[in-house]
Amino acid sequence: MTAASARRARGRLFYAAVLTPTLLALAVLAALVLDVLGDSVSWQVVEPAGSGSSFSVAEGFRFTGTWERVVRLELAARGESAEEVDALLANSEERRIFAARNRVELMWAVDGQPLRWVVTSSRDKLISDHALVAGARERKALLAELRPGQHLYLNQWLDGSIFGRNTSRSPLVAGLAPALLGSLWVMALVILIAVPLGAAAAIYLEEYSQDTWAARAIEVNLRNLAGVPSIVYGILGLAVFVRFMRLGPVVLAAALTLALLVVPVVVIAAREAIRAVPDSMRQAAYGLGATKSQVAFRVVLPAALSSIVTGVILAVARAVGETAPLLLIGAAAFVPGLPSSPMSQYTVLPVQIYSWVGENNPEFAHVASAGIVVLLCVLALLYGVAFWLRRKFERRW
Repeated sequence: MTAASARRARGRLFYAAVLTPTLLALAVLAALVLDVLGDSVSWQVVEPAGSGSSFSVAEGFRFTGTWERVVRLELAARGESAEEVDALLANSEERRIFAARNRVELMWAVDGQPLRWVVTSSRDKLISDHALVAGARERKALLAELRPGQHLYLNQWLDGSIFGRNTSRSPLVAGLAPALLGSLWVMALVILIAVPLGAAAAIYLEEYSQDTWAARAIEVNLRNLAGVPSIVYGILGLAVFVRFMRLGPVVLAAALTLALLVVPVVVIAAREAIRAVPDSMRQAAYGLGATKSQVAFRVVLPAALSSIVTGVILAVARAVGETAPLLLIGAAAFVPGLPSSPMSQYTVLPVQIYSWVGENNPEFAHVASAGIVVLLCVLALLYGVAFWLRRKFERRW
């Protein structure tokens, strides 16, 4: 065997060694995503606390006011007069209570009829719950076994209303609004804290610091900190921000903890981006009479900005999915209201999902699957934006 053929054989072997686990990982990931998507839909035999009526898409849909239209149909089916319905909907407190205890859903199927509007209640009695595939196989038997007052629903737990509902002890009316807003609060503060600090540290280390033992020690520590388990940052946040600074388990404490977590990642990404800028650009700027700060902030930083932004987005995507440090510093599993300031009590998407998975009620598993789908979509969006920015603004020197 010649040297060239040996190299080609080694290349093919290396290619197979890389491709096989990659394809296996993608297949496992696809299976997990399909499993979560399937678990976010279920067949349920339910004994409603309300009228038990369902309404066609045309009956309930309005371009504006679909919720109110379906509620009117449901209350009329319960035997309430038009005056009583108008009085309930006109009273803001009664309307709020009704919305908190009931959920307007467009079920995929009700008793074998496709796409029907239903008003479900936290007081509905669950008779049985079946997975999507298993329920589809047993659908005819389930319909035949229905007793008077019972209905078979094909319930999709991930619908538009889940984003506007507050957390609840009942899975039928539990929503993601506090967790989504809490995640936005935390991530916004993380970006405000970590990005300036990380970018400034990177510029100093690459453009200003000398090759001294202190600079080398900082560089080694930054790389080590990037690999520290997140739970360690949770312990630090609990000791420093929650207890020593007496912030308590609030949004600001979570943001400071996660900022410490992502700062090393931001610094390393920013340094790599700055290091990739050709030295000839610096020398040309110096030749035109620019000062060191002008070269750093008007030449080097703009040239490296796209790569820095990509690194920041990837660091934020890591922080979005963190659960352990936030659980340790006291993120609440149940927050009845929406966070309104950095000093508010909060929850985030991973903590809310963790809380739902731990509930004894099996219906919470479906709500948790819906939350997982939302979290995966957020992460996919962040990674997609990072990839697009990298491709669109990538510079080859």
